[in-house]
Amino acid sequence: MSKNKNGEIIKKSVSVKPDSKQLAWQELEFTCFIHFGVNTFTSREWGDGLEDPKIFNPSCLDTDQWCRIAQAAGMRLILLTVKHHDGFSLWQTRYTQHSVAYSRWRDGQGDVLKDLSLSCQKHGLKLGVYLSPADLYQIEHPQGVYGNQSRYSWRQIPRPVSDRPFANQHAFYYQVDDYNEYFMNQLFELLTEYGPIHQIWFDGAQNKKADNSTFTKHGMISFGTLLRKLLFPLKGLMFDGVVTKLVIPALQNGA
Repeated sequence: MSKNKNGEIIKKSVSVKPDSKQLAWQELEFTCFIHFGVNTFTSREWGDGLEDPKIFNPSCLDTDQWCRIAQAAGMRLILLTVKHHDGFSLWQTRYTQHSVAYSRWRDGQGDVLKDLSLSCQKHGLKLGVYLSPADLYQIEHPQGVYGNQSRYSWRQIPRPVSDRPFANQHAFYYQVDDYNEYFMNQLFELLTEYGPIHQIWFDGAQNKKADNSTFTKHGMISFGTLLRKLLFPLKGLMFDGVVTKLVIPALQNGA
């Protein structure tokens, strides 16, 4: 490589600067990352999707206490794992039975994310969510939609649920299979029903494959374009802990 070429590369490298969104994320400096869910009651790091939702039954959940401790430590954002690889959802999702709605906690009416969202607003903290694209419940359950041989077709996001209409009336259309539709339906819930969401983490774990596995680059691009439409002008994603524009190139463009 020529000396001039080396010099050009060095010059470009030292001129790289974060954009405003990336800078805002860096300035947060200290984040509280909470892993709390069905695994709390099984003493496991990873669940297998076969857990009985009834085992989730915290006796004295206090998200205000979480926020007080985070604030006292100097943290500025709380990021909650609202669904890990076991597929158990900590909010009142419309799209799976593996969730708090089917637990004994508060007679199935509890919503950890709603509680935390209100606490973050009360204590002046930002809120983020971790949503695992891998979902073992959807692999292991007989009615699960992961790898179910469904064809890609145009689908409405979110899929309407007659007894639980959305206040947000926006609808989007994507060419996806059953699993990616399910994931995007959940993503829509999180981004439209819980107040400002300041950070989103996707974790690329895919520890078990089913036939016709569908966790693909195409699916990730669809997730990213939905994020852009709901949160514009978001320009980067948290993917397994890395701020990147490479995973979702569509986010670099305007509306």
